[in-house]
Amino acid sequence: MEVIAVIAVIVVLCLVIGVKPIYLLFAGASLIIAGFAFSMLFLCFFFVRLLFAKKHKAVFSRIDKSPTSKFRNAYYIIDGKEYPNIFPAESFLLSRLYRKDKSYTVFLSRNKKFVFDRFACITCTVGTVIGIACAVGTVFIFTS
Repeated sequence: MEVIAVIAVIVVLCLVIGVKPIYLLFAGASLIIAGFAFSMLFLCFFFVRLLFAKKHKAVFSRIDKSPTSKFRNAYYIIDGKEYPNIFPAESFLLSRLYRKDKSYTVFLSRNKKFVFDRFACITCTVGTVIGIACAVGTVFIFTS
């Protein structure tokens, strides 16, 4: 909410000092493109890390707040050691998505600090594919 207020104040100040509205629209579009590029690079980075991870059987342990972030992560046990998921846990239907009585296939990172569960795999794969498709489509549109 604060971000919207800051943007509104900046826009009003720019209009008061005489910045043309077309420049403000260009700046807004640039911010959206930069955000898209950052998220695409973020997902591509984790997709590459996923490609080099090792497949393991794991048992879901718990969902708890991560010590390194403010989000709640799913934890999985592999060979008696507990590893957090790389992305935050899904916040809906927890009892159906994360069941303690099932064995899951997860991908353990090379440095053995975190795992990619099925939701992280889907997020990385779909996000990377959509991001690359959008980037190719944008280049195609602007070069045609």
